[in-house]
Amino acid sequence: MRIGIDCRKFYDIFLNRGAGVERYAYHFVKTLLRQDESNEFVLFFYSDISPETIHKVKATNSRVKIVKIFRNTSRIPLIDSHFRFSRCLKKENLDLTIFPANVIPLTYRRKSILVVHDLAIYLHPEWFPENQWFSTKILVPLSLRKAKLVVTVSHNTKKDLLEIFKINEEKVRVIYPGVVVKDNYIEEEKQKVLKKFDIKGDYILYLGTIEPRKNIKSLIKAFSTYLFENEESKVTLVLAGIKGWKFQPIFKYLQNINHRLPKSQIKYVGKVSNRERNILLKNTQAFIFPSMYEGFGFPVLEAMAMKVPVVTSNNSSLREIAGEGAALLVDPEDANDIRRAIKKVLEDKILKRQLIMAGEKRVKKFTWENSVAQFQTLIK
Repeated sequence: MRIGIDCRKFYDIFLNRGAGVERYAYHFVKTLLRQDESNEFVLFFYSDISPETIHKVKATNSRVKIVKIFRNTSRIPLIDSHFRFSRCLKKENLDLTIFPANVIPLTYRRKSILVVHDLAIYLHPEWFPENQWFSTKILVPLSLRKAKLVVTVSHNTKKDLLEIFKINEEKVRVIYPGVVVKDNYIEEEKQKVLKKFDIKGDYILYLGTIEPRKNIKSLIKAFSTYLFENEESKVTLVLAGIKGWKFQPIFKYLQNINHRLPKSQIKYVGKVSNRERNILLKNTQAFIFPSMYEGFGFPVLEAMAMKVPVVTSNNSSLREIAGEGAALLVDPEDANDIRRAIKKVLEDKILKRQLIMAGEKRVKKFTWENSVAQFQTLIK
């Protein structure tokens, strides 16, 4: 078969560009190319993808053609993203196309598999910028109808999908993504990263976009309350990630809280590289991720893979991904519940060890090899 993959949303290893969906596409494509020994592949990238990323992908399979597409060359992005891209797809005479990022171009109607990651915008539109009606009302529903098969990254996302859209359940499959981390950094690298971000002593970590639905204000409130009750504590809360939509009120709240503390123990370190991300995860006392909604929740499993205890929300896919006993689950709308969990994970050594052991066991269920093997069954 001649299989196309839409790689316009793809993690750029050289530029450190991309978040959850882009990282998903990167690891999925690399693993699929490595495991598939019979099909031909055509990968469609935006032209500004780094040569280093292309080289990394092509090194895994010789039966790959790369097609580069200019980004927004017209005044109307719709023309580039849908009409021109559809023409590029059709020129390649593909037997099947995989779209790993929630949508299929408007005018493309050939056989396809669509991956759906997250439907939060339908459940809580207030968490997102306005004027997304075209995507939510037209593009996503049409993509779901056109797809031969739809893959969701969790059972919770499948449940939301079936409740929101009139779609035949028989064409929906759940395939968990895998988790990839590197943790064999030498002490010198670790110290270099901690020094760069001026992190001294113990810390707990949040890693993700700085935006309302990640519930960072509740995390800050919970941690500051813990510090007020435990004045001798020198633990720092480190927030790492890019600034997203409506980040300003979060930083204003952070600054106000820091001014009230005896010393600034809440630190925002900004966007981090892959190496910095891994080192920060590996060396934290606990990973705290009290999001209001997630389609999957990669950072939770990445922390488990790093042998770090996890505190996360008891909602959406997070409860499902965390599994039984592999994380402390909290009510994200209750800052006191988050505070209690922080206190437990920092002070109860037996509980901390139990969480680490359960997390190590849990994360073994999420491998890209298993994920791609299930995809290959769909392809056949």
